Amino acid sequence: MDTRTLPAREDLAAERLRDQVKAARYVPGAPRSVIRDGAPLRFSPDISAGLESQLIYGEVFQVYEDRDGWCWGQNMTDQYVGYVPSVDLATDVPTPDHQVAALHSHLYTEPDMKRPTAGSISMSSRVKVVDVSGRFCRIASGHWIHARHLVSLDYTTRDLIGTALKFLGVPYLWGGRTAMGLDCSALVQMALAMAGMAAPRDSDLQQNKLGTLVPMDDDQDFSRIEEGDLVYFPGHVGLFVDDWRFLHANAFDMQVSLHGFSDVLDRAIEDNAGVTAIRRIPQTH
Repeated sequence: MDTRTLPAREDLAAERLRDQVKAARYVPGAPRSVIRDGAPLRFSPDISAGLESQLIYGEVFQVYEDRDGWCWGQNMTDQYVGYVPSVDLATDVPTPDHQVAALHSHLYTEPDMKRPTAGSISMSSRVKVVDVSGRFCRIASGHWIHARHLVSLDYTTRDLIGTALKFLGVPYLWGGRTAMGLDCSALVQMALAMAGMAAPRDSDLQQNKLGTLVPMDDDQDFSRIEEGDLVYFPGHVGLFVDDWRFLHANAFDMQVSLHGFSDVLDRAIEDNAGVTAIRRIPQTH
């Protein structure tokens, strides 16, 4: 079993896993809402530990342990398991009814774009609208968001490329999932999220689950590739774009970029890390 998505340790595991894994004790856990966009998820309760993922404002995190300022649990969006600072989670948060469709949106202290802001939240953040004033919506936290940045929870767009292109120039961040920084698999995950499709957190997990496999007669056969296809390399993923381009969050120039697909292939071959799979998401146009 994959520990990245399995809420189980030797001393503690989710109650639902009682018949599957051995642990000293089992607990049902309790849901909490994410109240800080980009809340860090780490594999150990240590602020100096590497960033493995982030939680987006409004996501639900199932908490199995709250100890010494850290909550150990599972992100219910992508099933990723780890430790999150307790202060970034809250109980009794009203059920969301809208989500952010803009790349990110400012949180205003008043319904006026000339007034001070108190941070921002990223695309796919989920909020509860409790009041409306002109072009602004007040959310349950008391902050105001411009109405043009919000859509209903059932809104979807199948334009994966269009969504991913909004992130052009956003810095690459290992483990990142927000408009302030994200990695390759998170870019794909966000594009699919706005299409109403859940996706695993990491590229290898995505490769085994998403869409349908596009056949390749050999590792350099791209005759069947189409715009919007997900192209996987060892530890990397991006989206194929018309005119033989590749859209991906990458460590080559540390941002979300459009590169020539041939250039990407050449670099991959030099590193002995060629294409491992092409996956097609249905009805992406």
